[in-house]
Amino acid sequence: MFGFGNDSAGGPVDLDQVQKLLNGLELKYRVIPEKNAITLSFEADNGDVDLVILVNKEAAVVYIAAVEMMKVPEDHPKVADMMRKFMELNWELSLGKFEWDPKDGEVRMSYAFTTEDGLGQSALGAAIAYLVKVADKRRPELKALLG
Repeated sequence: MFGFGNDSAGGPVDLDQVQKLLNGLELKYRVIPEKNAITLSFEADNGDVDLVILVNKEAAVVYIAAVEMMKVPEDHPKVADMMRKFMELNWELSLGKFEWDPKDGEVRMSYAFTTEDGLGQSALGAAIAYLVKVADKRRPELKALLG
């Protein structure tokens, strides 16, 4: 329907197809087949940014997250300030969102693609680059907020 170039695999993608796209982007990664996952790590200005890509062909979704950006325990005195900041940042972001797991305090930034009509190398590469850039840029500001 929409012409996005010829780098798109048609229909819901699987782990092998995502690997092929990453190979086309010349990225180094590690596959965890039993979890339908791929991990990548990038050196950035404010420290390493670790990504996980989860592939769910049945649901036609690829989820990408910059994981373990920081920890904010549920009982931290500034947890309410942090949640407010996440909401402000989520409002500003053009792609992705900040997430917080109250069980272990993990903060991550994520984006999910629907792959009903496939997934292109350009879109995957742009999402990865954006998540790494924003996660790296915002991490010092978020850590400073915790004091």
